[in-house]
Amino acid sequence: MMNYQLKCKDLGFDSCDFISTGNSDNELKRKFYFHTMISHEKELEQMAEEKKIELHNLVKRILDNQN
Repeated sequence: MMNYQLKCKDLGFDSCDFISTGNSDNELKRKFYFHTMISHEKELEQMAEEKKIELHNLVKRILDNQN
C-alpha cells in the first residue's frame, strides 16, 4: 500500500499527468525529484531560485498533510 502521493499538477506542472507514490516521504521525494529533473529540466533551468524554494516548501506542506 502506498501511503504518500504527489502529482506534478499539485505543483503547477499542469500539462504533466505524473503521480509519484511511495511508502515514505523520502521514497516519494526521491522518485518525484528524479522525475522533475528528467521531465521538467527546461522549466527548472528557467525557474528563479525563489520559485524553486517555493516548490520545495509546497512539496513539504503537501506531504506533511498526508501524515
